Amino acid sequence: MLQGLVVALMGLGLVMIYSAQGRVDKPPMQEEFFNSQATKQMTFVLVSLVMMVIFSRIDYRVFGWKGTALQSAGVWMVALAVVLLVAVMIFGQEVNGAKRWIKIGGVTFQPSEFAKLAVVVFLAGRLSDPEYPRWEFWRGLLPLCAVIGVVSGLVAKEDLGTGAVIALVCGLMLLAGGATIWHLLLPALIAIAGFIGFIIYEPYRLKRIVSFRDLWADPEGANYHAIQSLVAIATGGWWGLGIGEGIQKYGYLPEDTTDFIFSISSEELGMAGGLTVLGIFMVFVVVGWLIYRRAADDFGRMLVFGLIGMLGLQAAINVAVATVSVPTKGIALPFVSAGGSGLIFAALGIGLVCSVSRNSDG
Repeated sequence: MLQGLVVALMGLGLVMIYSAQGRVDKPPMQEEFFNSQATKQMTFVLVSLVMMVIFSRIDYRVFGWKGTALQSAGVWMVALAVVLLVAVMIFGQEVNGAKRWIKIGGVTFQPSEFAKLAVVVFLAGRLSDPEYPRWEFWRGLLPLCAVIGVVSGLVAKEDLGTGAVIALVCGLMLLAGGATIWHLLLPALIAIAGFIGFIIYEPYRLKRIVSFRDLWADPEGANYHAIQSLVAIATGGWWGLGIGEGIQKYGYLPEDTTDFIFSISSEELGMAGGLTVLGIFMVFVVVGWLIYRRAADDFGRMLVFGLIGMLGLQAAINVAVATVSVPTKGIALPFVSAGGSGLIFAALGIGLVCSVSRNSDG
């Protein structure tokens, strides 16, 4: 069922990306087939489906804690994620003022997407280890918080939204793993201070937050995306203008195939389409919760909790941004937005969740 929900979201994404890539000077039918965004996304979808099936057949326990750091996959994954995140800061390709992409061997991807998966696997392994002193602050909790802080901090340097999602989901994993609110009070205060520091570090972030109080204070600047997103959603009404009939994609709403794909979907499919997307994600989270409850061991439970929580929270933030419930922040809608890195690593994570389900007690 979980795989079916993911395939449905991917299918919707392909249709809406094909529609949203339309331009006045070059309609979709005039795009070169192999160079069009929809064709590239179709390739990413096919690769993602293969990865999801492969990892659903792998026993998830091979990624668990094996007694020592050198034998545990999670440690190596986090180490690789940190190396890639540092590398992207030095050698990364800058797009729209941010270095989030790195090119290795002709392949361009976002290390932050791998980092989300890596830190969840690492935490799930440590928190499920019966010999780990998770109840002790200095020997148990603090080292885990340090790893979370390094990974989320490196991500937040260029992508504050994703960094915040990683920190929040990891904090929830610590609570689910046995930590108390009092244990997390000091790390939480440090995280909040860091979050504020990253906002102040980049003036445009602070400007977005300040201008969010009055959308019409800067309609051509900081609030442009938010206003155009609302226009798209409002124009769609209950039943939408029809697939391919939207107007905002013709240069009015930037990032229409990525951060604001939900707005384009609502314009062309209406409130009914938007609510359907929300409904699919709600069922997605419920199914994930059921798998969590049925998992055969603590590692499986923590793995499902982190992976489903990461994707569910990301979807919630994306929709909140599109509906201007929170200040504008670039974050993709899982399985729907255009992009390869996020889609492939998310599908890999779902494959692991399905592996937990297949090996559950029933």
